[in-house]
Amino acid sequence: MAINQFLTFVLPKKPIEEKYGGIPKQLEIKHAEWEKYWKNYDMELDDAPEPEFEDAISTKWWKGIEIDISELRKDIDKIITRAEWNGGTSWKTEKAEFDHDLSIDFNDKENYIEDFRFRTDLTDSTLTFIKSMLDLCERNEWILMDDKGNLCEPKIQNLAELIKDSDADRFLRNPTEFFENIK
Repeated sequence: MAINQFLTFVLPKKPIEEKYGGIPKQLEIKHAEWEKYWKNYDMELDDAPEPEFEDAISTKWWKGIEIDISELRKDIDKIITRAEWNGGTSWKTEKAEFDHDLSIDFNDKENYIEDFRFRTDLTDSTLTFIKSMLDLCERNEWILMDDKGNLCEPKIQNLAELIKDSDADRFLRNPTEFFENIK
């Protein structure tokens, strides 16, 4: 991941509203548990084991959400170039001056999205990619989550609040200070 990219998870709004009686400001992400999980992860396994903990990332928010994955892929193809790898579907800007990417892990057996995320290159002042993604999310009643579990509606002002003080934002504002403050 490039340091100038901001990671955003896409989640369906309805199951979160049902579980919490509305949209909370933040969901829990168990970073220490994920570190342990990835440390013990075996890349050779065809079917990776499910994490033994529940948090905002491991919860199957998309299970039970009706989605036409082929139509979704077509919609995303209009925004960014597709690249197939690792069994999932990924998209990445190709030979462009900006480095945006997107991935969707779809469970073909059970017909649901397991993971949907994108990374926005914050040096892209055109905002074309991010505006297109926000529009897609708004049309489908999806919400956004950053890597700290903070949630927001798919509006540019709301996402800007999540981006503010992110690692990518701090790096772009002052790269020297950013690297000096890395633990």
